Amino acid sequence: MADQAVRPDQARRPPERRWGLHSALVTLGVAALVVGAAVAIKALLLFVSTANAGFVIYIPAVAVVAWYRGMLGGVLATLLGALADSVLFIPALFVAAASLDNIQLRLLAYLAGGTAVSYLSYRLRSERDRARVESTERHEALERAAQMSDELGRIAANERRASELRDAFNSIVSHELRTPITAIYGGAKLLARRDRQLDEATRQELIDDLEGEADRLYRLVEDLLVLSRSEYGTLERHDDPVAIAHLVRRVTGSEQARWPAVRFAFSASTAITAHGDETYVEQVLRNLLSNAAKYSPAGTTVEVVVDETPEGARVRVLDSGAGIHKEEVDRLFQLYYRSPETAAKAGGAGIGLFVCRALVEAMGGRIWAAPRPDGGSEFGFVLERYADDELPASEAT
Repeated sequence: MADQAVRPDQARRPPERRWGLHSALVTLGVAALVVGAAVAIKALLLFVSTANAGFVIYIPAVAVVAWYRGMLGGVLATLLGALADSVLFIPALFVAAASLDNIQLRLLAYLAGGTAVSYLSYRLRSERDRARVESTERHEALERAAQMSDELGRIAANERRASELRDAFNSIVSHELRTPITAIYGGAKLLARRDRQLDEATRQELIDDLEGEADRLYRLVEDLLVLSRSEYGTLERHDDPVAIAHLVRRVTGSEQARWPAVRFAFSASTAITAHGDETYVEQVLRNLLSNAAKYSPAGTTVEVVVDETPEGARVRVLDSGAGIHKEEVDRLFQLYYRSPETAAKAGGAGIGLFVCRALVEAMGGRIWAAPRPDGGSEFGFVLERYADDELPASEAT
């Protein structure tokens, strides 16, 4: 059954003591114990001195019992104190010629004072408990407010991020996607015209342009898919054996055909197998090789090196382009960032390196960028080595 709703005033009110047989016996025992201690102190004072503390000696005991056991407990301690004093001490005082009327007045004053002390002690305890409850509620309210503030901040940050992504995506769609689509559309329309005869060289040039623009469009769409999955946390993580040297050699060869103005030089000092995914590694390589070729002067060489380090299989792409600054190394892998040194030389969407980092990290690897001492840039990544005893039998042999 669902709990009943509690009103705020009820939540702040200290819990009332429920009186039952067990609680009454406990209160009686506490009152008797505390009053007994007061009686012992009074007897000790009378033994060492002729001074008589009277009923005043029981007032602290009444306050203590009322504090811990409530007002009724304090009243009970008052009555026990009066009874103990009447039985144990008043006869001795009477023998000492004390006035009976005076004793009765003192007893009445004690009973009234004890009741008042019981009430005051109980009220002080109640106010203390209420203050503690309210302090706890205020603290919890402040924590909730702080949490709500943090949550609102996260929501606002996410909204700003989403707005930036929408603006950037619209920019990509309106510029980067429009260019290959327009070229493909125009070339296809030109080839399809029956009223115009094209010589073989022109036809082949149009076909090559269509193929190049289609490949560019395909790669851009692939990067956008990775970007979307990464931003929404749905990018799959892969941990398959990948023959790095063989894969890098194949991809380098295919990229050479796309970038005839530069030369790709491949070298590998190991046939290491790494943890990863062939599709991811190929997409990373194509982005890195395309960037190197795009920003390198014609006639230069882009080196692609595969070797082994304590971290695992390492792939480095070394170009002779404009280079990068050390202070912008970390920013290069941020989404939509483009270096001012290279942005004016060639177009781009600013998502390729971000996609590379997302894919490498999804394979459990590390990616970096660094300026080369003699000019140009180094972009590389490393993947964990696949141990021989982890490999399937077909690949281990």
